[in-house]
Formats: sequence, structure tokens, C-alpha cells
Amino acid sequence: MAPFKRNLDYEPIPDEYSQTISSADENDSHYTIYGYRRNNGYTIISNIISFLLLGIPYLILHWYPYLQSFKYQKCPLLNAELVLLKDNHGHYKIIKVEIQNVLLASTGKVNLRYFVYQHTKYIYHNEYNFMPLDIFMPSVSLADVLQYSNGLSRLEYKNVLELYGPNTIEVEVKSYWTLFVEEVCNPFYIFQLFSMALWIVDDYVIYAGCVLILILFSIMTSLYQTRKQSEALHDLVESSNVNEVEILRPNPLWGHTELTIDSRDLVPGDLLIIPPRGCIMACDAVLLKGNCIVNESVLTGESIPVTKTPPHSSDELYDSVTHKRHTLFSGTHILQTRYYGGEQVLARVTQTGFSTTKGSLVKSILYPAPIGLKFYADTFKFVFILFIVALCGMLYTLYTYIHQQVDVKECIIRALDIFTIVVPPALPAAMTVGTIYSQTRLKKLGIFCISPQRINICGKIKLACFDKTGTLTNDGLEIYSIIPSRHSEFMEPVINVDEMNPKSRLIQAMATCHTLTRIDGTINGDPLDMIMFNSIKWELEEPGQSEITRYDTLGPVVVRPRNHPELDSDLPYEIGIVRQFPFSSTLQSMSVICRSLEDPLMLAFVKGAPEKIAAMCIESTLPLNFSTRLSEITAQGFRVIALAYKSLPSKFKWKHAQQIERTAIECELEFLGFLIMQNTVKPETQPIISALNDAKIRTVMITGDNIRTAISVARECGMVAVHEDVILIKIVDNENGQIPSIKMERIAPEMETIESLADLKKLHITFALDGKTWTNLRTYYSHLIPKLLVHTTVFARFQPDQKTQLVVQFQKLDYIVSMVGDGTNDCGALKAAHVGVSLSRAEASVAAPFTSSIENISCILHLMLEGRCALVTSLAMIKYMAMYSLIQFFSVVLLYAHHSVIGDVEFLFIDLIIITSLALTIGKQGPSTVLSSRRPMCSLLSLKNLLPLALQILLSLLMQVGALWYLHQQVWYEPPPLGKAEIVTSWDNTVIFCISGFQYLILALVYSKGHPYREPLISNEWLLTIALILTCFLTLITVYPFKLLDKFMELVYPAHYGHRQAYFRISLMLFPLVQLIVSIFIETCIAEQIWFKRLIQLLTCKSLPRSRYKLLLQKSDLTELFL
Repeated sequence: MAPFKRNLDYEPIPDEYSQTISSADENDSHYTIYGYRRNNGYTIISNIISFLLLGIPYLILHWYPYLQSFKYQKCPLLNAELVLLKDNHGHYKIIKVEIQNVLLASTGKVNLRYFVYQHTKYIYHNEYNFMPLDIFMPSVSLADVLQYSNGLSRLEYKNVLELYGPNTIEVEVKSYWTLFVEEVCNPFYIFQLFSMALWIVDDYVIYAGCVLILILFSIMTSLYQTRKQSEALHDLVESSNVNEVEILRPNPLWGHTELTIDSRDLVPGDLLIIPPRGCIMACDAVLLKGNCIVNESVLTGESIPVTKTPPHSSDELYDSVTHKRHTLFSGTHILQTRYYGGEQVLARVTQTGFSTTKGSLVKSILYPAPIGLKFYADTFKFVFILFIVALCGMLYTLYTYIHQQVDVKECIIRALDIFTIVVPPALPAAMTVGTIYSQTRLKKLGIFCISPQRINICGKIKLACFDKTGTLTNDGLEIYSIIPSRHSEFMEPVINVDEMNPKSRLIQAMATCHTLTRIDGTINGDPLDMIMFNSIKWELEEPGQSEITRYDTLGPVVVRPRNHPELDSDLPYEIGIVRQFPFSSTLQSMSVICRSLEDPLMLAFVKGAPEKIAAMCIESTLPLNFSTRLSEITAQGFRVIALAYKSLPSKFKWKHAQQIERTAIECELEFLGFLIMQNTVKPETQPIISALNDAKIRTVMITGDNIRTAISVARECGMVAVHEDVILIKIVDNENGQIPSIKMERIAPEMETIESLADLKKLHITFALDGKTWTNLRTYYSHLIPKLLVHTTVFARFQPDQKTQLVVQFQKLDYIVSMVGDGTNDCGALKAAHVGVSLSRAEASVAAPFTSSIENISCILHLMLEGRCALVTSLAMIKYMAMYSLIQFFSVVLLYAHHSVIGDVEFLFIDLIIITSLALTIGKQGPSTVLSSRRPMCSLLSLKNLLPLALQILLSLLMQVGALWYLHQQVWYEPPPLGKAEIVTSWDNTVIFCISGFQYLILALVYSKGHPYREPLISNEWLLTIALILTCFLTLITVYPFKLLDKFMELVYPAHYGHRQAYFRISLMLFPLVQLIVSIFIETCIAEQIWFKRLIQLLTCKSLPRSRYKLLLQKSDLTELFL
């Protein structure tokens, strides 16, 4: 292995016992590790304690890994046998340090100390302690990549394989037994097992048995879903794997030897042969010879093939992201190769296994960063509050039973029983009900999700970002006109391309400056290239391997016009494309080197963004009104492509074409003209943007297109309102060398420069800026970026890394950000956003958490509606499960006070019939069809949620206490006789059971309200049907029971059914009726009213918003930006 050369951001840490590591993943995670070694004394003591306490400490150590450090002795990292790792989310893990004997080129045989965390290998270095393995790879220039890629000898290969390990991306599909053990060790299930043991001791055997069956059913369902998701991800990863590959090994006798090896044996440095008919890449590799046509949809979600070419020789350091046009990524499908002469298409392996781009994306799925939704954190706090309630109930029960002089054993059992009732063990499962239903509905719509927990996040989106081309506008471009330039002057626009001379340089540029290719006889490639090429009605030919044509010395691609009146049919007119430099997002251009039989010189044609092409052209060839004309055209929403060319020297031959650097081609050009293309807005775009605006969801455009074109599209689709003026922000260099200054330009029917702040104050404005300005803002005016972002709608000419930077900056302002794009240049932004949606025909890709086969932005509206529905359903389920536990808690405590208990059958009826059936159907309601301007609450512990919940709790308690009081006022009532055994069949039990049964039902209906985030309750046919059946049954056992049913349910059946008791039973129905009315009043007339929200703000003394972007909008004066 090469010596440690890379300049690192890390500094040696003086503390030899701990260290902070920056991970190699895209989340920029930071880990802190502490060194430990085993201590036999500590281990023996901890094992003895665990044995004596029936293994409970083992469970605690499993739940809280950082406590395991007490079993070991702290030591320097140099001598560590284990490390305690803490990530930046506060999670801990104990990891074993391994020792491996490897041969390094710099030091010879060494014992390498390392540990593996989340499929990343961290190696110990004497100076920098533990660092990711990739950091130790030397940085190599493109020149070195091309010059020294000769493959590995057998000895080198063996050493590198030992260091890097096999080339595998294995998504573990755990056995059902392993999943079962992990599930059972969940604290909620351990608590449930404790509860069942307590019930068995208390002779609730039937109930405990039924609960055990329910738990097993719940566990098996959970295991099935977990296993199914693991298998789906495993199959997705395996679908892009390959078994065997061909490589070249150096041979001292005849250069190289071809070998066929298992793809798992590939290592960095191997020389890979790409077969002519394509393959699936088994690793990341940089292309050395030949061209490749690649489908990268599994990574990007974009199904349009892209062309990969070898890099040119330079001192620039190779980077797979920067040089992605020269990199073949693992998992992508190479459709076909282009080669020159009899040469093979070769690539050098750069990354293997989980270090590849595909591996990194799979790791981001396996180990997602915590979403950070307050809702999830509040749930655990809420459970803690229930524990406190249970503790109070336990103390009250102890007091009651001691006062009644009950046995100690009975006191302890009853006190512990309170805990089993108050803390709902089904809470985690209940939280996922809304998400599961929403995911199912989304799948039916053609929206697929690989990260279900993000569905709830969709309900809190505050900012929607969109790419332009292919997202807001149609992929299909139409050529509107061509504006040729001749003698440094623009000519009249040409509408009909057929009128132009096919031998003109402009037509030649349109015929050759592309990366189109034939796949199975059909021309494929970038939509823009397809439209441009098809408009001139030329033909494209790619000779096969066995064909011998006159263009073997030039290249495989030949273009020629179809029959044209100006061409002499006896003299074939064809152009061979010798070399292509594919489109670069960074350079915003592409170029080709061509030659025609009629022309003794080779030609270079370049096309790209007008601003970039103008900088490459000889100034004297540019029309004087270049900028003005460009502004006029783009302001009308047209997409403008500039074309240019130059003649190459007569000595410039095929060999030179293959070796020349791109920068030498894209300079000193002669300007040819503009290609004007019309990119129509998708019909769905404007209505969706309007719906988002009505819902007060902010929308912005992030595109690589021209800024004035982007502004025009933003106006057309409604992102920029009719009454708004767009101010273009520019950074202008100062002549005196001072910091560049900010310049503002008003983009209106007549453009003008904003000269004073007074002019700015008069306008209702939004800002627009381009990628160059963004870079300068980050360099010179970073303090202004937050203020600018809250007022900027259009971001144009943004490169892929700038899109990612922008999304991250929005998140720092407390926006919940969504990003919708086609996946081509948006991968980073899609992964960085809270909700990334890739528009793709593929059912699933790892480009984003969501993949939509609906290829328009209506998918984001569906996601927001479903997200809000899922979030509200999850909140409703938590509140319902809490109310269910507390109602049962009140029932049990009240009955304990009257020397009565709830029977086995009654518990079963409540838990199995009432609660289970209602809990499964509450989430059945679909989302509302209209996106409300109010976002749902996601904080469970906010006063706005807690006060109505407290009122419902108080109401339920009052109804039970009131019903018991009403019972005790009856002249015929006799309290249960005091004795050693509690009584089940009593009037107290009957009244409490009937009233609480209605309470469970009423609250299920109340928490299933529809408006404004869900469909009306009447649409939930399952819930209404079950509610009707339960209402009839509960009414029957309350008002007019029959003996057999009462005996089975252990209820009181009056032997002498007098009028007084009949009247009492009928009048008892007033309690559920009152509860229904008051509960609805609490949820509709209090919880959802604006006056209640303002009251909460007054009580909490909330005067300013908490979100940074709201503070900036409230406080910032636009004029302050430029003072």
C-alpha cells in the first residue's frame, strides 16, 4: 500500500485514551471513540451479578451499551482491545479491535490494528490514531491514473485483498430466530412478559394466555414485515450484482494475461476489461480506454443512458464525484462499449464493496441518520409521564389495600398490576399504523418508498424545491428557431431548419455535437441532443466490431444527411466523430472533434451555456449585442444553446485527437449562433404550485439552466407572483482589488438597475441568483446568506454540489425541505433533503427515499397529503392508546377501592374485541383532497396537545366517578362484602365495565375526525361498522342484558328485575351520551380553534417564532441586506 500522503483536516489528538473521527459517509458524521481492554476481574464480577439477578443486567447492557464499559478497563487507543464508539446522535456501541498481518509497500509486514463500524474499516495509524481506510489511499492525478494503470501482480493483489477484503455489498437478511430474539429483547416486550407473569400469579391465566397469543401474532407480523423489507433491499442490491469479470494481470513475458475471476475477488488497482456488449459493473472504476454507454438508473433514478469517456492527462487529482463522466459506478448497467481499432475497453478499479458509490448509498439506507422529528422524541417522554402516573396509582393502591388490611402478597400484586395497565405495550406498533396505510396507498399511486419513517416527515414540509427541466417542464424540447451569426452579427432567425445549407458549420455542429448512440438499432441519448439531431434529419451510423469502413482511423460514429437537394448524390457527404467530450455540469458545455471527407482539416464543435461559450470564443467573433439579445430571448422563457467551432491545424491527426486535453479544444472558438428551444411547462405544474401556494408552502426552483429562462418559467408556473418584481443579485468585482460588491438588477418588462435603497423599498420583490453569485456569497458575504435565502425564489446555473449546499443551508434555517428532481444532477440534493423524490420509471432506486413513476410534481402533493394524514393518525393513535390505558387505570383503581376487580373475560373483551378492532381501523381513513394552509402539530407534549388531552382524561375520570356515585345513591345498592378474595361480579364492576366500554368507543370516533388532514369519518366504513356493532352490544349489556351473556361476562344479572333497576340501567346511558357531546366539544370547539392557540401562546409567553426562517422574515428589512 502506498504511504500515507493525503493532507488531512485531522490533527493528532493529545488525549491518548480517546479520539474524534470524521466518518467517510455523506452525512459528515463525527464519532468519538474511547479505548478499553478486558479486565478479567471486572468481567467475573459482572457475570456473577447478572446470574444472581436472573440475567436482568444483560438486558440493561443490551439497551444501554455504554454501561458495558464498566466491565472493561480504560486504556490508550494504541493498546485498546475494544473501543466504545459514540456517534453524533448520542448512540453508543462496543466494537472489538482486530489485528491483521499485512504487507505494506512503505513499511513491509506489519500487524495492522483496525475495527469495522457500519461496513467501514478504521485503521490505526501511529500519528493520527484510527482513521477510515479510504483516507490512507494516496491521492493520484489523472496523469498517474492513465500512466500507471497496468494492473496488479499476484503478490500485490494478495496484499491488497488482505487489506481491503472481498468486493461484496451484502445486505444481511437475518433469520427469523435472530429477528425474534432481537424483537423479544425490546423493552416493551420484556415489560409485556413481566405483565403476563404477574397475571398468571394473580390467576388471570386465560387473559395472560390470550395476550401471549396476541403478542406472538404481533411479533410474527413485525418479523414478517422486517424480513420482507430486508429481502426487498437485498434483492434490489443483488439485482445489480455480477458473478464473473475479466481482468488483465501483468505478465513479464508477453505484457498482460487475461483472467476470468469472481467479482468478489476484485480489489482497487485491478485492470478491468469491459465486454463489448456491456455488463453490470461490480465496482467503481475509472475508464482508461474506449467509451461506454451506461444506464445509471439504479443509482440516480434517471433512465436516460449517459456516455462515459476516459479522462485526459493532467495534474488534477482524480475524484469520482468531480470526474463522474470518466467513472463507471458499481451497480450501473453498461449497455455497450465503443472502442478504437482492436483495442479493449479498459478501466482501473478504484473502489470495491461498501466503499463504492453504490455501497455508500446502501449504507445510507441501512444506517439512516435519525430524522429528528419531535414527535418521536416526545413519544418516549410521554411514556415516562405514564410511568409517573402509574407510580401514583401504585401508591394509592397500596394505601387502599393497607387500609383494608389486605395480605402483603395481594398488595404487591395489585400495586404492580397498575404498571401493566398504565403503560401501553402496544404503543410502538400503534405508532406505525398510519404510516403503513399511507405507504400502501402511495404504492398504488406509483410512489415507492425505501424509508417509511420519512412519510411522517412529509406532513411537516415547509419548503418545496424543484428542478426545472424534466420536473416543472417537459423533457421534450422543441426547436423554436435558429439564430445564425455571420461576420460578428446576428442574422434573421431561421424557423425551418430545412432551409439551411447542410454543409454550413452551424448544421455540422448540430449534427455532431452530441453523445447519441444506437442501442438495439434505436438512437438513444440526452433528450436535448435527440431533438437537435432529429430536427436536421440526418442519420447516425455506428459500425460494429466486424465492419471495416473508411472511418476506422477516425472513430466509430458517422453522421450523414438524408437525401437533400443541395447534395450531389455521387459524392457522399459524411462526417466522422473522432472524439467526444461529454457534457459537464461543472463546465456547462460539451465538445467533439470531427472530420469530413471533403475537409482536409479536423474541426472542433462546442455547444453549451451561452455565457460559457462566449468566454471560450474569440471576442471579435461575438456580436456586439450578444448579451442584450440573449437576455431578450431568455426573458421569454426560451432555452438557449450556443454553438461554436474552430478548425484544427493540418498536422492534427487521429493520435493527437485521442491525447489532447479538453481545455485545448474549448478555447479560441468562432461563434456560430444560438439554438432556441422551447421547453413547455407540464400541464400539472401550475395547478400544483398554486395548491402549494394556497397551503402556504414556500416553493423555489433550483436549476442548471439560464437564470432568465428560469425566472420566466417561475412566473409562468406561479412560483413568482404576477405582482412581484424579480431582483437579480450579482457580485461585481471592484477595480481597486477590494471585496466584490453586490449589484441588483430588476428583471421586469423593461430591465433596470436598482440604484438606491429607496427604489428597493417601493417594490414587492423576490430575489434570483446564479451559481457564480452563490459561490461569491459563500466566500465574501456568508453572513447575508440566511437573510437572502428567505427571500430568494430562483436559483439558476447551479451545479450539483451547489444544489446540495443550498438544501443544507435551507435546513439550517429550520425549514423541513423537500426536493423533487429527475435524479441526474440532483442526487446529492435528493439525499440531503428531508424528503427527496426522484421522478423515474424505476420502481425503486437508491437515489432518494422516494421514487415516483408519476413523472410530474403532483407526486409531492400526494406525499404531503399522505404525510399529514399519517402524522395525524400516528398522533391520534398515541393519544388513543394513552386514553385506553388511563381509562382502564381509572377503572381498576376505582374497583380496587371498592374491593372489586375486572374479570378475565372483561379484560379480554376490552383488549381483544374493542381496542384491537378500533386501533386497526382508526388509520383506515385516507388523506384529505385539499392541502390545508395549517400544518399538523408534531409535538405531542405541547400545551396545545396536552390541554385537550388532559380535559379528555378529566372527563373520562368524572364519568366513571359520577357513574359510581350515581350507583351508590340507589336505595337498592349493596356494596361488595369485604373478604380475602376480591369480587368480580358486582354492581360496581358492571357499571364501570359498561361506562368504560363506551368511553373506548367514543374516543376512537373522536380521534378519527377528518378535516382538515383526513377524509371525513363517514368514509371510514370499517370503523363505522365496528362502532355500530360495539354500540349495539354495549347498549344491550347496559340496558337489557340476558342471563347467559351476563354470566359469561361476569356481570350482574338482577334476579328480581324491578322498575328501579331498569330505570337505573336506562339512565346510565346518559353518561356515555354526555361524554360523547363533551368530547366532541373539546376536540372541535377548543383544540382546533385559533383563540385556543393564542391562549397557549399567552400562557407560554411566546412572542417570537422559534424557527430561524420565521425570525428572519419577521425581523429582516430587505434594505438591510445591502447596507
